[in-house]
Amino acid sequence: MARRQRTQQSDDSASLAKPRTARTKAVGWTDLVNTGTRLDEDTIDRMNNAIEHTGLGLQGVWEAAITYYCDHLGIPAQMPEGSEKNPIPRPSTPAADPDSLTLITARIKPNTRARLSAGCHLEGLGGQEFIPAALNAWFDHLDETGQL
Repeated sequence: MARRQRTQQSDDSASLAKPRTARTKAVGWTDLVNTGTRLDEDTIDRMNNAIEHTGLGLQGVWEAAITYYCDHLGIPAQMPEGSEKNPIPRPSTPAADPDSLTLITARIKPNTRARLSAGCHLEGLGGQEFIPAALNAWFDHLDETGQL
């Protein structure tokens, strides 16, 4: 089919079509908080095993482990607004051999990050001590319940 030619051209700029703007759905991970720590090889092996057997990704494993550990510490399930901005303390003592540790970073939910920070402060631990403790406690729980 042939295109019709316009019979009347207007120089009026108001009648020109405005460019369309793309409407996009907000990306779901943008509200997640990058959280990292250095882990030893044994903890990394256990984490990889948990990822494989539970079907959870790295984020899911970290979320589940921190939630499990914080639940046992009595930290509220829902933290107050803005508490995710509380800093995570540095390790109380430097790692004996930092070259033997591997930096692992996961994006976690703001509420989980707030619980992590509260747990660190409650226990008097840095993130480098608290996160492996939470991971290994959850891995032990999975072993006991036969989920690993």
